This record gives sequence, structure tokens and C-alpha cells, in this order.
Amino acid sequence: MKVLIDSRYQKKKRFALILISLLLIVSGITEGQKFVIPVLPDTQCEVNYNPQMFYSQMQWIADKKDSLKVPIVLHVGDVVDFNNIDQYNRAGEGFSILDKARLPYAIAIGNHDTEAVGENSGIAPGNMNQNVRKTERFNTFFPVKRFRAQKGRFERNKSDNAFYVFKAGGMKWMVVTLEFCARPEPVEWAGKVIAKHSNYNVIILTHYHLNGNGVINPDNAGYGDLSPQEIYNQIIRVYPNVRLVLSGHTGSSAFRDDIGVNGNHIYQVLQDYQGEDNGGGYIRLLEIDPENDSISAKMYSPFYNKTKEDYSRFSFSGVDFLKKVK
Repeated sequence: MKVLIDSRYQKKKRFALILISLLLIVSGITEGQKFVIPVLPDTQCEVNYNPQMFYSQMQWIADKKDSLKVPIVLHVGDVVDFNNIDQYNRAGEGFSILDKARLPYAIAIGNHDTEAVGENSGIAPGNMNQNVRKTERFNTFFPVKRFRAQKGRFERNKSDNAFYVFKAGGMKWMVVTLEFCARPEPVEWAGKVIAKHSNYNVIILTHYHLNGNGVINPDNAGYGDLSPQEIYNQIIRVYPNVRLVLSGHTGSSAFRDDIGVNGNHIYQVLQDYQGEDNGGGYIRLLEIDPENDSISAKMYSPFYNKTKEDYSRFSFSGVDFLKKVK
């Protein structure tokens, strides 16, 4: 009788292990499994002139979330073109597609997402350095509660500078968003957050970093505070767990690989297609493959069902991910 009981127990145990394995595969959290992070370039012209192009991006991402194992969606800023309610309504409607799909996302504040631009024109009157910090409309349409993965922020009820966490590929990840040419205070705050999460692979998401030639911008765009180069020197190159920097604002596509002070590679990627067919509906698809230590990048437009076959397609190998963290 004991042998029979043991046999039944072993069968139940094997069945439970098989069931757990299947659940892990279905949920997309199998350790070491590759996944894709969609990165939305500046969508300002799509939202202004061709919102259907913008909606097509969001719907495609929602439809592909399981097959691509999408853990989070990132936007490099300039969600809208002008600071008016109509455009924010369109932007909010687009992101509601991700809300319904229960897909977390993070958005960097672009200069066009602030009062530095007018409601119907490119430049608002007044002090641009002060206006670029006024983000009431953005934070009204995108309140903290919309950001499912957000765990903290520099200022109360404002997502201009915030951090988000998720797990993918058997690894812990953190996204830190920084405002446009950030002030010293949120940069200092970001450094403390990165240091506190030393076992997370960190992605810096900011609107202005690389230019079209793949150079870290040395200026503050004429009205920001710290330049991208100063921010790079102060925090990005300092911490060994910083892996990626994603930006937009200028150029179209560029990338570079720098070595931080601790010997870690810092992969920096630019994507901004606002000047080409209002953006063309292109999405940067970052495929991260922990088993092969690689990151591959391409630009795909679900609006045209087309992948760009040019310098926007590239890959990084030998990526030193922080793996198998608990």
C-alpha cells in the first residue's frame, strides 16, 4: 500500500511541476527568455496631424504584448506638439489602449509636453527656463495612478522625474525618467535611487541626450538647466548598473557605447522621426536576449507594416546584464 501511495504522490508532484513550468512559459517570465521593449519616438506630429498613425502604434503593441513578451512600453517625450487640451485628449486616448491591455508604461517629459510651447504655437511667451518646468497639463492627463509600474518620484504627484520597476528575462529592471535638461536636484535624487537599486539593470529615459551624429549633447538647448553631458558625467557614467539611455528630440536614429567609471558598458540610443512623414508610425523595438547577452534594435511601423533597413537597425553583443537577481 505504501508503494502505491508513493507512486500517486510522485505523479501528482510531476504534474504540479509541469503545470508550473507551463504557467511560467505562458506568463512570459521564464528565466533568461528574450523579450521586447517598444520605445516610442516623439509622437508630437502624429498626435497633431495624423492621430490614426499614433493609435496604430498603440494597438499593435497591445496586440503583440504576449507574443513579444512586452514587459513595459517607453516613450522618449514630446507626446504632444502643442500644449492644448485637444492634443492631450488624443494622447490620453492612445495610451488608454495600453491601459486596457494592462501594459505598464513610462514617459519622459519632452519640451513640447510643457508650457515652454504655446497652446497653438511653438514658443510660449515668458521665461522658457521656467516654463519648461510647468507640466500641469501633462500631469493632469497622465496622473501618477496611470503609471502601473511607477514606484517613486522626485516631486509629489508629478511624474516628470520618477522611477519604475519590472522583471523580465529573469532579471530586475528599473527605468528612471529625467526631465528635459534636468535641474541639479532631480539629478541628485536620481543618483540616490540608482545607487539604492544596485541589483537592477537601469534604463535612463530622457528626452534630450544624443544628437543625430551620436554625440552626447554638450549644451542645455538654450533654456534647460544641466546639459546631457553634465548629467552623463554626474550620474550616468558613475553607477555600474546603468545599462541603457534612451532619448529623442533631435536627429532620427543614432547609438553609441561608452564605458562607465566601473567598467560597465552604457548603451545609448536615439530615436526621433517627427520630421519624416509625421513620424511614420515607427516604433523602436529593443529585443533583449539574456541568454545570448545581446540587445538588438530596429524601427518598425505597424501603420505601414514596414521595417527600416538602414542605420536604424543595429545590435550590441556581449552585454553585461545583471542576471538572476532575486
